[in-house]
Amino acid sequence: MSILNTVSKVEAVVKKVLQFLVVVLFAFMSILVLAQVFTRYFTNNSLTWSEELSRFTLVWLIYLASVITYAEKGHIIVDVLVMNLRGRAAKAIRLVNCMCVLVFCVCIVLGAWEFVPTTAMQRSPANGIVMANVYIAIPVSMVLMILLTVKHILEIFMPGPGGGEEVAG
Repeated sequence: MSILNTVSKVEAVVKKVLQFLVVVLFAFMSILVLAQVFTRYFTNNSLTWSEELSRFTLVWLIYLASVITYAEKGHIIVDVLVMNLRGRAAKAIRLVNCMCVLVFCVCIVLGAWEFVPTTAMQRSPANGIVMANVYIAIPVSMVLMILLTVKHILEIFMPGPGGGEEVAG
């Protein structure tokens, strides 16, 4: 079994877990918003904590869903150049693309590494949630994207299903 097959199997498991978490977070956020609407319009009272909690849930939802989208190469890309090139030129363009994504994600992780610890002392006003629990979604998703980018780089150079042929988005 090649390393690419092993990495693909691990990716499939992680993707299933992320999909489950995204569905749970979406359902939870929907319930929070519906409860807020119900209490505001039918009881003339407002839940002071639900808006903030739904916002924090949305942050995690977006970052985890972006990892899933990146794993499925579903982000919008301009691939006209890669589609018209073959061989080494196409691989070089795809490698440059992956390296740009890698540099971006590493920069975000490094910035978050400095930022998140300072938020460990901050609490949200309505719920008292430690803000680091919200902001940690950023480096978590970027680390997952770094791992996916490494897989995309392996796909460029290794033979096999998708290896060397598929556009790395």
